[in-house]
Amino acid sequence: MLIETIAVIALITPISASAAWSLRRDVEKKWQTLVLYVGPIIDAWLVWLLMDWLGFGFVATWGCTLSAGIISNLLIQPMLSPRRLMIFRLSWQQVLRRPRQAALMMAGLLVASSIITSSLVIGDSLDATLSKEVEAVYGDTDVLIFQKDRRTGFSFDMDSNLTATFGEELTTQGIADKWSHGIDTTVTLSIADGLALPSAAWYAYEGWSGVSINQVAADELNLDKGSPLEVSWFSITDDGELLRESRNVTITSVISMDGKGSMAGTKSPALFSSLDFAQELQSKTSKVNMLRISLVNEDDATEIISAIEEVLDDIIDSEDSGFEITTEGESMSISNGEGLGRLDSEFMSSWSENKSRLLGQGNSMEVLQVPLIQIEQDGKIMSLPDDRIEEILVSDEGIWYVSGGAVSFQKQRGGSSHEWQVPDGGLVNDVTLLEDSLLVAHSDGLVEVFSQQGKDEVHHIKGEEVILAAQFSQDLPNLPNTIFSMDYLQNNGEHWIAVSHLTGKEVYHYQQNEWNLTEFEGEWLHLVDGEVLIGSPTTGWITESGVESPQNSAVRGGLFVENGSIYRFNGSSTLITDFSAECDERVFAIHQGDALTNDALLCSTDFGVIIDDGRMSPRLPLTIDIGGFGILPQMFLATDSNLSPPSGDILISSRLSLLNQSENVLVNGLVPWAYGDTLPTILQIEGNMSSIDAPGLDELESIIIGLINLSDAEELASASEGERSILVINQGNQSQIKIWLDSVSGVSSMNLKVVPVKENALASAEEGAGALSAMFLVFGSFTIGAGLLLVLTIVMMLAESRRVDEAIIRSIGLKRSDMRALALTEGMFTSSVASLLGGLFGLLLAWIVSAAFSSVFASAGADGIAYSFNFESVLVGMSLGFVIAMLTLWFTALWTSKLNIVQALRNISPTRKRGIPWWLLMSIILFIGAGALSGLSIFTIDSSSSLRFAMWHVMASCLIIGITPIFTYIIPHARGYSIRNTSRNTVSAMGILLALWALSPDSWAPVDSGIKPDEVTFAVLGIVQVFAGVMIFTSFAPMAVNWIIQKSFLAKKIGPVAKVALAYPAAVPVRTAVIMGMFSLTVFSVIVLAGYSVQFEEHSSGYVEDASGDFEILLSSSRQVPLELSNDQFEWNLTHTDPNEIDAVGIVNRAVVWVDDGEEKIGYVLRGVDDGFIDHGGIPLEDWNHDLGSTQQEAWDSLKTNKDIVFVDSSFALIDPNTGESISGMTLPIGKSILLIDISNPGNTREVVVGGVLSQSSQLFSQGIWMNGEIVDEQYGGVPTRIYVSHAESGSSNDLETSLSKDLAGDGVYTSVIEEEILIILGLIFAILAIFQAYLALGLIVGIAGIGVVTYRSVSERSQQIGMLRALGFRKSSVMKTMLTEISWISLLGLLNGALVALAFHVALHRTFWEEQGAELILPWYEVTAVVFGGWILVLLATIIPVRKATKITPSEALSSPD
Repeated sequence: MLIETIAVIALITPISASAAWSLRRDVEKKWQTLVLYVGPIIDAWLVWLLMDWLGFGFVATWGCTLSAGIISNLLIQPMLSPRRLMIFRLSWQQVLRRPRQAALMMAGLLVASSIITSSLVIGDSLDATLSKEVEAVYGDTDVLIFQKDRRTGFSFDMDSNLTATFGEELTTQGIADKWSHGIDTTVTLSIADGLALPSAAWYAYEGWSGVSINQVAADELNLDKGSPLEVSWFSITDDGELLRESRNVTITSVISMDGKGSMAGTKSPALFSSLDFAQELQSKTSKVNMLRISLVNEDDATEIISAIEEVLDDIIDSEDSGFEITTEGESMSISNGEGLGRLDSEFMSSWSENKSRLLGQGNSMEVLQVPLIQIEQDGKIMSLPDDRIEEILVSDEGIWYVSGGAVSFQKQRGGSSHEWQVPDGGLVNDVTLLEDSLLVAHSDGLVEVFSQQGKDEVHHIKGEEVILAAQFSQDLPNLPNTIFSMDYLQNNGEHWIAVSHLTGKEVYHYQQNEWNLTEFEGEWLHLVDGEVLIGSPTTGWITESGVESPQNSAVRGGLFVENGSIYRFNGSSTLITDFSAECDERVFAIHQGDALTNDALLCSTDFGVIIDDGRMSPRLPLTIDIGGFGILPQMFLATDSNLSPPSGDILISSRLSLLNQSENVLVNGLVPWAYGDTLPTILQIEGNMSSIDAPGLDELESIIIGLINLSDAEELASASEGERSILVINQGNQSQIKIWLDSVSGVSSMNLKVVPVKENALASAEEGAGALSAMFLVFGSFTIGAGLLLVLTIVMMLAESRRVDEAIIRSIGLKRSDMRALALTEGMFTSSVASLLGGLFGLLLAWIVSAAFSSVFASAGADGIAYSFNFESVLVGMSLGFVIAMLTLWFTALWTSKLNIVQALRNISPTRKRGIPWWLLMSIILFIGAGALSGLSIFTIDSSSSLRFAMWHVMASCLIIGITPIFTYIIPHARGYSIRNTSRNTVSAMGILLALWALSPDSWAPVDSGIKPDEVTFAVLGIVQVFAGVMIFTSFAPMAVNWIIQKSFLAKKIGPVAKVALAYPAAVPVRTAVIMGMFSLTVFSVIVLAGYSVQFEEHSSGYVEDASGDFEILLSSSRQVPLELSNDQFEWNLTHTDPNEIDAVGIVNRAVVWVDDGEEKIGYVLRGVDDGFIDHGGIPLEDWNHDLGSTQQEAWDSLKTNKDIVFVDSSFALIDPNTGESISGMTLPIGKSILLIDISNPGNTREVVVGGVLSQSSQLFSQGIWMNGEIVDEQYGGVPTRIYVSHAESGSSNDLETSLSKDLAGDGVYTSVIEEEILIILGLIFAILAIFQAYLALGLIVGIAGIGVVTYRSVSERSQQIGMLRALGFRKSSVMKTMLTEISWISLLGLLNGALVALAFHVALHRTFWEEQGAELILPWYEVTAVVFGGWILVLLATIIPVRKATKITPSEALSSPD
């Protein structure tokens, strides 16, 4: 309060002290002088205290405080000073005696109050509208507590017992008074007849019952109580895959759109159910994803957040945070079971700070696991389906590996590989090699797996077990129930089957349309040189002609083993080669080489397969079954101990011991590979793990295949620096470690979000309302300026008409200070009433604007602004209007009080005093000082800031105004030069110099190269040039026109009329300048905004094409409800739409990433496009790297093959002149390298290069960084949220959109015609600009009213002069011509001045901002013509009555008038 009290004293003292000083001799006692000084301060302080107690804001409080001080100062004076009592009575009588003049003054003074009030009330209306929506959505909820995956947009599930503990503890602590937990989901609602709502909210909370929908959903789908409804939603599986689920429910009630019914918004559909029901349907037993908190003190939600987090931190323990602790004796390991299973760098940093205390004499080891997808050395090593291979089949294209439950194919010996697994852990029963595929009989059917990677399998039989990999029409022979294995062979159209069962091994041969049991026994079949071989591991091979192989161990493929050698049998035995002792002698195969490669022997081992083509090469499976740990990927391990080798090296396990240790290996980590990063890391083999003497390393051999350095591991695991998988602790203080682990567990480690949603939403609403109010205040300031100029005109006219009265008052002993007090006291009466009326008129004006906004929004199908006002806004408008009015009257009173009594009594025009007026010297000092300060301030502003331009022009303008009078007025008068019209010359020189300065180049300004002037600079220059034009037109123009008329043929025709018409404006230049200024200022603002509107309209004409390219329809959704449509419209199950009507389909994936340009990092949308989108032309590019192609199509085509090229929207290229930076905050020129960082895993990054910039409108309709869709999908988890559709030439966009909506709404798809959506948005923009233009036009109305008033008063004042003109021979028509010429001169010059400066302003704006964007200069000629000539005609209509009155004045009437 002390600071505020001092502020009140400092604010009111200049007002009260001046009054006390001027009246110090008029009061009888000294205490009265003290009262004059202290009284207004006390009154103002009491008002401040009252306003503060009532809780009003800063502006209202201090506006009323200052108003109270002014009123108190003027009312206390007559109480203590007899002379001021007389002044008070005179001023009151003045108001009562001349009500027209008082009303005229009030009309001018109420402009400021009405504009300020209406601007603030418009903001109040928007605030109230948005706040009502916020209250409807959140109700009692002040804070939301949840976990959210920023990458997918889905909320994580939380244990309901934990959230219940949160709520109960917050209630116990007195922070919350109510809480509830439940599940919030986005769903699609559809009914049987095809009607659907693509996106609706589903709320399920404890204590609710049944299944309800709100009235919006009921109206949209024509539902009622008892109606059936299909509900569909997406969830994320444990594997991170999106899964769509659907259930049918029955509506138990329809809820009205208040209370619970408006939780999704007052116009949004929603579904409500009990929590138990939602948990059952969504398989989320004892799980919730949202906790809603109602605070005891809802006004301080933001401040309470820290207290809430402290409470939650105390509750959350290590288990809640996902930490997994394993203890065995004195050993302990800590890991994290959430996400990628990593201990983040923040956790590890905390461990480093505390480990010396927690370890004591123990030790710790940090471990980072690196799951692998591939190792390469002379071929890709990880290519097997399992580590136990049952069969190896060699084809022309490569090698098939068969295990108990899967098959895999590797191109040739070391190329790329892919695998197929039997569903649900089933078994492979039999395989048959076909020409380009493998036929697999398995537990769930018969499938054909192709050697071509990416080609979909063909399921010949599905859902039942098939034991033979064969396709024939006949039935199988009668077989035993218990079969161990079967083998099938076809030879010259004849079928053979070998069956191994519980009691024996039989071979069947199909011939003459029946199965015959042969005399052979065996379980394998093999074809060599057209003859069938039957084999068994115990009996060897026999040909169908009866030739037997040696009694050695036989293996598949017509091979047998003897003494470390492998033989081929085809009726005779042939030695092939010796084999390694690593082979387990179960499975062998021979791969024939070619001109460049040797033959190779493949054999199974206990870890996989060995390929021996002269040098040994292992083959391993992608995953390994590690007992109780389950199936894990092959992995490397890195530690901070001496186990890990130096950076770039690797210690390999025994499973990789066959690698050539003199050559490097190429390694791909599973995580970066999953994120689309296929670039391998090169490692050098340093040695074997077995060379390290470390306890427990033997056990690690069965789990890992190598040890690497931590730096390499972070790269291969896409881990951020410091991240670890496991923390291993030996002989540490386990109890203290657990306590520490609980202490670091909390809101942060659990990734909880605690958000004061209601307060944030209300703050956003208030911010938006404030911005709207500010815009109207900015536009309204021109009208306020026009109003103040009108007040100035009225005051000057009234002062002129009251000269004799005031001279009489002065002659009886009143001082100049009394005359000022008279003007201010009268002004207090009129300003008080004007402020009140202005506040009321402002309410009406705000209602009109709100209605206009509502009409505009309603045309676009949106809610309008509900009219509402806050009394504080009205109070601000009235108090500020009063203060502005009193300041204006105070300045004018300083001028009007300088009255020469003798000249006024004789009705003689004032004569200028000799010498140099003091006010001129003060003005020169003031302007030169202001110019110097502005110039010095330039050096305090950053050289890259556009604000330097504005200050540069302010400096120049002030110096021109300050220095010019020295040369045109002071020096001539000081030297005694006889120069006529020095005042007029000075004003003309100022105007001309200011106009010339506007033409000076911007390069003179001291700013960095490349920085351009901004809108503030142009606004400053524009306003300065408006007044420069006024100076020229009021001083120089009349002389120039008179000279032209005298020297031309017009002298006889219009010479007398023109001379007389221009004489009066020239005789009262100040009044003329003020009226011209009114018109110029308002016309300038109206035409500037009109120019922007027409320029934007022209520029936006290409927005439709920019946003859509050659596509016409957009199918859209959200990350929570992604589109599940392929790029083939024939697969969309369309019933209302003919797929042939669709010409092209382009799918766009969406993800969110961090964009790092090396200097800063911002979050942004990443969009991935498919081939269909590219092939149809994409969307237009503004510019691109022409190395990518000479045309836009070629540039888009380059995205197919170059996956490190991106196109960015124009917000990265368009420069915001206010900041000198791009609109997005990050400038990305073509050729710039940037890093795209996964928002949920900072270790997953990709460096890309900007290859092009999308069209100008992309920042509005196509925001994002665009690149190859596969990368967005695979590396950043992108999901389809947009599908662009183009129709055939004969089709209709609206018809196709309607039919697609019927077909796809049930799948959560919104459909829209792109052109219509953009035109609606543009229509809204143009309508809003029109509202602003109409608001600005109020100033023009004020100006027209002003010139009407001036003309009316002018006729009254000049009736004697008009009579004299009539006496000298002027006819009525001449008088009318004279008056109309005078009025037209003042109004048209004002209108034209404002229009010309506005056009110059518009051209400068175009040259600076629009031209470089390729926009053609469009001048608002229609608006200029309408405003200038329309304004002129309205002026003539407004003045026609007083002009006609002037023509009726007779010489006798005028010359006999007492005036």
